Amino acid sequence: MNTVYRQAVGVSLLSIAIAGLPHHAVAQDNLRPGEAQANSAARAQNGFDDIIVTARKVGEASQSLPITISAFNAEQIREKVILDVRDLQTVTPGLTISNNQTGGTPVFAIRGTTTELGIDGGVALYLNDVPLMNAIGLSTQFYDISTVEVLKGPQGTQFGTNTTGGTLTVRTNLPSPAFEGYVKAGYGNYSRKELEGMINLPVNDVLGFRFAGNWIKRDGYVRNPIAAGGAPDRFANENRYSLRGTMQLGSGPVDSVLIVDYFNRDEAPSGTIPTDFGPAAGSGINPGDLGERIGNRKTIYVGADASGVQREYYGKAKLFGIEHRLNIDLTDTLKLRNVLGWRKDMLGFSEDTSGLTLTQVNIYKDVEASQWIDDITLMYSAMDDRWRTSVGGFFLSSDKREGINANVGQSLFLSGAFGFSLPLVIDIHNFEWKKFSSSAVYANSELEVTPTLSVGGGFRYNWDKISSRVSASQAVGVLPTFGANYFPDAQTPCATAALIFYQARDFAACTGQRSRRFRAPSWNLSVTNKFGAHVLGYAKISHGYLSGGSNFTIREVPFFEPETTTMMEAGLKADWFLAGRPLRTNVAVYRGKTKDKQVFVNANYDDQFAGYGVINAARQSVWGVDLELRYSPFQGLTLDASYNFIKSKFDEFIIPGLGGNADGQTGVTLVQPTDLSGATPAQTPKHQFNVAASYEWPVASTIGQITTTVSGYHTSKITQTNVFGDYNASFGKRFNEIAGYFTANASLNWDNVMNGPINIQLWARNLFDKEYITSRNVQFQAWGYSTATFGAPRTYGVSANYRF
Repeated sequence: MNTVYRQAVGVSLLSIAIAGLPHHAVAQDNLRPGEAQANSAARAQNGFDDIIVTARKVGEASQSLPITISAFNAEQIREKVILDVRDLQTVTPGLTISNNQTGGTPVFAIRGTTTELGIDGGVALYLNDVPLMNAIGLSTQFYDISTVEVLKGPQGTQFGTNTTGGTLTVRTNLPSPAFEGYVKAGYGNYSRKELEGMINLPVNDVLGFRFAGNWIKRDGYVRNPIAAGGAPDRFANENRYSLRGTMQLGSGPVDSVLIVDYFNRDEAPSGTIPTDFGPAAGSGINPGDLGERIGNRKTIYVGADASGVQREYYGKAKLFGIEHRLNIDLTDTLKLRNVLGWRKDMLGFSEDTSGLTLTQVNIYKDVEASQWIDDITLMYSAMDDRWRTSVGGFFLSSDKREGINANVGQSLFLSGAFGFSLPLVIDIHNFEWKKFSSSAVYANSELEVTPTLSVGGGFRYNWDKISSRVSASQAVGVLPTFGANYFPDAQTPCATAALIFYQARDFAACTGQRSRRFRAPSWNLSVTNKFGAHVLGYAKISHGYLSGGSNFTIREVPFFEPETTTMMEAGLKADWFLAGRPLRTNVAVYRGKTKDKQVFVNANYDDQFAGYGVINAARQSVWGVDLELRYSPFQGLTLDASYNFIKSKFDEFIIPGLGGNADGQTGVTLVQPTDLSGATPAQTPKHQFNVAASYEWPVASTIGQITTTVSGYHTSKITQTNVFGDYNASFGKRFNEIAGYFTANASLNWDNVMNGPINIQLWARNLFDKEYITSRNVQFQAWGYSTATFGAPRTYGVSANYRF
């Protein structure tokens, strides 16, 4: 009865209220001449604001760009209850966000391109103007922000790293001229506690400071009734905080912005829960026969390790960042822009991704990475700003050191498969020191041929280099060694089989080295036409490049090649009136071809070594439609709806034999060569739609402003992984699919309570408490189990914000 009642209430809210009420957002850089006035006029004539974005390094209205872009300002983020970066898919058509099975890192996909290795993929992530090294850095950056921008399709000729799928950028607020600030406190179910604050300190007319931060702590969604031997009693909790400081110095033609940020995370693992058991292909062992238990979305059964050695379970991160952005107006028509950025990430996690009491796949991992970038651009305009051109250079240098201690396969020994009945494991130590550098030059130009017709284009050329130095060691049938053990020792000698494929190797030192250079162009061409004051049509073709790289633990494929995508797109952005009320319609159709598509794979070798890395699919094609609608049928009510259709397939994809004896032909754990031509790529649902409604209640101004916002998101089924072996498939194709689902969020916002400085919000996510899966992991062939990571259950809370 309660469930029916809750659903009825939710449906009623959707029916009275099916997009956040528009609010003005300020760009990070200077607006193009006349842009502010044009936006003000658009507000007056159309009733809808244009969000100002910096996709081309200057502030421009999103409706004026020949780019498919979804942009949100801070108020929309708040009203639609975007608390975490994963929530962005609920408001962004064509964006899919899953999570990596190890470490819980978000995985992003746009138009058939996925960041399958966390950040190493065709969807680039930015905090302001600096690319991030790890997606976890965006997890809770949605405080004191200006805009969130999602650009779709190949990018890269303007600035930053190159991409083949798109970019996602979070832009934070700059200092303002007035002394101001706020303090926010919130509480929700699962003991969710939140504190947030900002203070803006103008020193004088040219110098200002802004400081902001937030802290979130919440109990885990997933209970562990056993909780012995160091295993937590809850998984999937939150315990993180973030700090940010900004200084802006603007004097005459010079504008200098310095941004420093810090993020800290110390949490239990996200919780990969066993959903099914079966006999492993090699040993025939079923974990269920050894006393292991299947869990559900709120329960996992993890106890003490049988060896008596205590395991750790945690996910930690310390991320630092510094950005300096300099804009100089050299003359009225010539401007210089330089972005210098440095980031340092220290991450670590310790978990057993099997979700079992047995040490089946226990991973202890540490990552220390640093990155420098410099992006310098000269921008020139002429002919009364009808011709705009820019030239520049980009440089990136990163240094990443990653250690992994993996203890796997305890069930093999407990079952007596190797003739033992002791709590032994296969102990694997890996360490990789990877250096990557990327240099590029680029040029972009746009010409207004007539008052309505414009043509534009851009070109970029990349020179990239990657070098890798590794160490690998392994022992079979030994007691587990948990902790920071990444190199050979008395128990775990050098794994020469893992290094034999390195041309430069030293078995005595247990090291291997390899390096490779890549280079390629990127480009785009576009034509735009203004069919009316508020109707923009465009057609474009763009070509993007994603660097190749080096594999460590996949023995058969030492290097993977660069990925290139060429995409054609046509769109129409229009503001109309329907029954005298404003209507916005944006539609884009696109078709793309990808060569040497980079695909993430796993492999297991008969010497019990586990491998993972990237291989190239020959060709992939994609076509689709993006549709966004906004309508205000009467004063106070705004409706949003968006839909994305995508049809993607591998035109040609022959997976070589992987694993086994590393010869591609033999071995118990060999994944047989497979022809996946015609298959649907992973993380590419055919249908996605988002609906939302915001209603501002007609109350007296002395009471304040009261707004109700309800939003919903649906995705069709999603293929989880591109490589699904025959043995795993014999248990059913459902183990490689995530079923489609629908979720809804809602908020009630009371701003300026009783005409005072307090804002109050009541919010709820997953309103109907829908059970859904965000990722799967299938290990039937090697270890006899399958796991799933479930989406969060219904959560709700209240917050109060005091402004001063």
